[in-house]
Amino acid sequence: MNNVFRTTNAATITKAALVLIVSAIFGMTNACRPITDPTNTAEEVLPNVVTLTLTSPQGNATAVWRGTTDVKGTASRIDTLVLAAGRTYTGAITAVNDTKSPTVDLTKEYLEKANEHQFFYTISGDAQSRVTFTITDRDGNNLPLGLAFNVVTTSGGTARGTLNVVLGHYDDVKKMGTNRSPESDMDINFPVVIR
Repeated sequence: MNNVFRTTNAATITKAALVLIVSAIFGMTNACRPITDPTNTAEEVLPNVVTLTLTSPQGNATAVWRGTTDVKGTASRIDTLVLAAGRTYTGAITAVNDTKSPTVDLTKEYLEKANEHQFFYTISGDAQSRVTFTITDRDGNNLPLGLAFNVVTTSGGTARGTLNVVLGHYDDVKKMGTNRSPESDMDINFPVVIR
């Protein structure tokens, strides 16, 4: 009778310990990504509206990319970014998902997690040799982020091309600030015209 009690007691203790270990593991997993506000799910949300805003004393330029669902879906609107020749612009990019209620501001998320993100701007076509993008903001490790940038266009006639905007997402902290990550949260194209 004593042996049976000990076996039952040991099994109960073992089950209890297992439950505690599993609970601790799940507790640690949830502790890594606390969600105090159930609407704050930007980590799992991709933007469906991306806006480029370029300003200069001589005039501004804006272009909007809107997806039917998010940046992995089909675009329902792509504006042409029209730039003046021989001009220097101060630029910014914003990203939101307005299919959620309330709208999720992903720009804020990218800023808060700057060490895990970086924007890359690449011009192709005839405009390639006429436009220079320079990222002006930095993350906590003094590496480029890309929410803010300068754009310089050279003088000349009309030129056309494409601006590819990629938002790299780094599982590990980015190390160089020049290498793209294997994973991207955004990969979209804007037509570009220089006049």
